[in-house]
Amino acid sequence: MVAVARAEAETIAKDGEVGVHIWTDPSGARLIITTEGDLVRVVTPTFYAAPGAIISEPQAVDGGLVLAELVNDEDEVFTEIACQLEELALLGSAEPPVEGPASVVVLGNSVQVTGRVDGGVPGLVFEPTGAYAASTDAVAHLTGVVLVVEERAVARTGQAFTAARVQTDGFQVTLCVPAGDPVLTAGDVVEVDGYVVASIPALRT
Repeated sequence: MVAVARAEAETIAKDGEVGVHIWTDPSGARLIITTEGDLVRVVTPTFYAAPGAIISEPQAVDGGLVLAELVNDEDEVFTEIACQLEELALLGSAEPPVEGPASVVVLGNSVQVTGRVDGGVPGLVFEPTGAYAASTDAVAHLTGVVLVVEERAVARTGQAFTAARVQTDGFQVTLCVPAGDPVLTAGDVVEVDGYVVASIPALRT
């Protein structure tokens, strides 16, 4: 699968022998493939999602992690984020300050439906549990309200998964989980621990 994806992938950055390539399946499933010469060094799964947040001043740190702030329309900071970034290889050459719309994808490791929205939206939480907790992982804990649910299947493998748009504390993420694990419907309140991958499309232009 990786070999096929590498052959079909778009190269977004190249520095000597090191290249960064992004493969997108018709389902929206994505692989970020880092190569060195003919060798595949790192493969990171993610999903093609619409922007749902405004990211500000992302900074690369050790281990390929990116730390950034999320801001509102008035440029007020409401949370921090630790993530993998699709365009990490382009960050160093971007003219500062870097700020703009970003998609935030959470690959759910643990997802529980804890209730249903009944009237008002409950207090929502998004908190990094990786770098900001003295770790080096792009992970977070969040609670949110499911807005839209789409069932998808990877065209190459037939693997089914759920992509759900989720409103969390001040912004929206796209949550991806294996199909039916759990079954999600619009209006569900979810509690999630997952791996975070962001994309800043403007870095590619």
